[in-house]
Amino acid sequence: MAFCGVGRSTSGALLLGSLLIAFAVQADESRIRNRTISYVMTDLFWSVYQTEDAQNECPRGFNDGPREQFEKLFPDYDSLSIEKTQLAQEIQTWHPNTEPDDFEFFEVEGELSWGLNLDGQVSANDFTHPDGTLGIDNEVYRAVGCIIGFRGPDGVEHIFQNKAILDEVFNRMMIELTEVDSLKNDESVVITMYRGKDRLLTDATGQKVMAGGTQRVDYRWGESLIRRFTGQIVDGVLFTEPIAEMVMPWQNLSVPSVHVFKDARFQLNLSSEGASGVLAGYADVDTWYYQLIRNDSTHHLSNGQISAISLYKALRRLADSHPDPETGNNTAISTALDVRMAQVYIVHPDIKAAE
Repeated sequence: MAFCGVGRSTSGALLLGSLLIAFAVQADESRIRNRTISYVMTDLFWSVYQTEDAQNECPRGFNDGPREQFEKLFPDYDSLSIEKTQLAQEIQTWHPNTEPDDFEFFEVEGELSWGLNLDGQVSANDFTHPDGTLGIDNEVYRAVGCIIGFRGPDGVEHIFQNKAILDEVFNRMMIELTEVDSLKNDESVVITMYRGKDRLLTDATGQKVMAGGTQRVDYRWGESLIRRFTGQIVDGVLFTEPIAEMVMPWQNLSVPSVHVFKDARFQLNLSSEGASGVLAGYADVDTWYYQLIRNDSTHHLSNGQISAISLYKALRRLADSHPDPETGNNTAISTALDVRMAQVYIVHPDIKAAE
């Protein structure tokens, strides 16, 4: 009798476990409607691998910013004209060149980096992912990893560029997954990228984005941003095919600007509540640079010790893709961005009503 009791208890436990698993799967799929689920970006910033004391990646310290460089260039600036000092530096900022300057630029020297293997190759210059994956391409990290303004949690760019994704409707980018059969495994899904035109649904603090909000599609000003591509879901992770060119609106401090990514692709952990992971590709160097200085004056860059003049030279030096057909110089640089999204319902216009 005791044996039978144990058997019934075991069977009951197995049944309960099966029911819990079934409920969990059902809950995870609950926001899929008509084989469709969508997500809106809430966080986006450059993937910067950091150690606590930075000795692994930046053993020689951090780069000087505009103020530190200015003092070294013009120790007797009080006796010099504004044209020969401040304006001369501003001209170099807005009309940069690749000629060496008088300052040593500290690139990241560590072997580890977040990101993806974009070219499918493993070379001596590539990084290694913290999970052991070889061949990681992320030269933007090599350029900005030893600039304090790009390091979290209190770097000026880390704070304000990411905050702009939350606050600015101009930056309201979304992905819509269609032909979805499961968020766990699906051999083929279609992804469409749109820009929305509504504020995000948040909690009472205004800082935490909640799942279940709605977004109307910006077809008027955002039609040129629409991209359609394919992917697959493996063990809850979305892998997308490369997108030839992605334009990402990213205004900061209310200055409209964009980034342009070549061969961009997502790798996202999916759930019914949200998605998180990485967006990686090759950033157009000039667009990357001018997005930075259009949004942040030298004053703002100084708060993060970001010398735009020195950074441009580094970006050009480290550019590793899409050579110019005339000069042979690479015009794009590998990069990765940490991205988080909240589940959202995308509202498409009623075609009959529009007619």
